[in-house]
Amino acid sequence: MNSTPRNNFLRRLTLTSAFALAALSSAAAYAGEVKIGATPIEIDEAGKITAKGKSAVVDTLDEVPGEDRWIAYVHAKLDNPAPGPLYVEFFQELDGNKSSVWRHDENDFSGDKWFYGELELDGRKGFNKNRTYDIKVTQVNAKGKELTLASGKIKLIKSGKKPEAPKEDEGDAEDKAAAEQDAHDSLGGGDGNDGGSDGSAAAEGDAGKEGPPPVEKKKGCSVDADGQAWNGAMVLLALGAGFILRRRR
Repeated sequence: MNSTPRNNFLRRLTLTSAFALAALSSAAAYAGEVKIGATPIEIDEAGKITAKGKSAVVDTLDEVPGEDRWIAYVHAKLDNPAPGPLYVEFFQELDGNKSSVWRHDENDFSGDKWFYGELELDGRKGFNKNRTYDIKVTQVNAKGKELTLASGKIKLIKSGKKPEAPKEDEGDAEDKAAAEQDAHDSLGGGDGNDGGSDGSAAAEGDAGKEGPPPVEKKKGCSVDADGQAWNGAMVLLALGAGFILRRRR
């Protein structure tokens, strides 16, 4: 007679334990997640990812075009956090062994249930393309034990995207246009308003550069010399003719 109540008690205990384990399992599956965004993740005032923010979450993160680094927007839902230093650590597995690559220290963590931050994963820190990295968010309790508050994964790739050409500021574009216009004006002799003055100045400059006018040979000098010689000959002939006539008489 005592077996039936005992069996009922055990049955109720088993069901209660099953429900409790299921609840704990679902809570553990939801809590402690690390999400990585390729672009800033939109979050609400409570720190949760919004519907729009979910579109930024990725499993594969591409490099900054033309550079050996990756920008990761890290969002983590933390399991039982406390005020104090918080660590976001990245691990890689090589030859079956996991090793730490790099750790970010959040020394002034206030103990919120959510962590969100922008982290730079630089190749000089040990990050490489085509590798998957385990992420752990941890704290150390008063007894010195490390507690894992959240975990996740991210794969880094290099798609070979070209960096965008830098855009010129409006001020720089205006200065460049003004400089080009000045160069054009100097080559073309200025604008129409100063054409007359520039032309006269150029003429004066050309006149200044010319040498003295060539000395013209005066033909009159040679003609006068020939004329004087001719006149002298005529006088001599006239005197000779007069002398002859006188002798004949």
